Amino acid sequence: MVQLFLQLFVVLGSLLGSPPTYKTYHNARFGFSIDYPTTLRPQPEADNADGRRFVSADGQTSLTAYAGYDVLDGGLAQYQQLSRRHWQGKKATLVLDQKLATGFVLSGTLGPDIFYEKAVLQAGTLTTFVWQYPATRKREMDAVIRHTISTLQPGE
Repeated sequence: MVQLFLQLFVVLGSLLGSPPTYKTYHNARFGFSIDYPTTLRPQPEADNADGRRFVSADGQTSLTAYAGYDVLDGGLAQYQQLSRRHWQGKKATLVLDQKLATGFVLSGTLGPDIFYEKAVLQAGTLTTFVWQYPATRKREMDAVIRHTISTLQPGE
């Protein structure tokens, strides 16, 4: 009986998957931080030190986190419009286009992939992260994205 229980536990564990573990990326130039799953490989920091990209071993899932100075007079609405145009230029389909009190969220599909972008404008800096992953991974990625949303700390 115990052996059957252990086998069932192993099978259920493999079906459900174990929760991911995380590390924190801290950007020295802009002072922001965000958690990323340890299954992603950090790529070299951008030449201008504004952020970093993290990519899965198979190259199909990525997280990009970056920041920049607020240089537009149009504020959040203009940044959101620029980002919307960027995705539409790639022929993406937007399913979420939401203005927040201090930022915005865009999400949708790009071919077989899902993307999720969140930006926060604080203290003269726009901090952004973008997830892109195959739609087949949506179920596992929902919790990961919620985690990164909760851990994003824009610079001071």
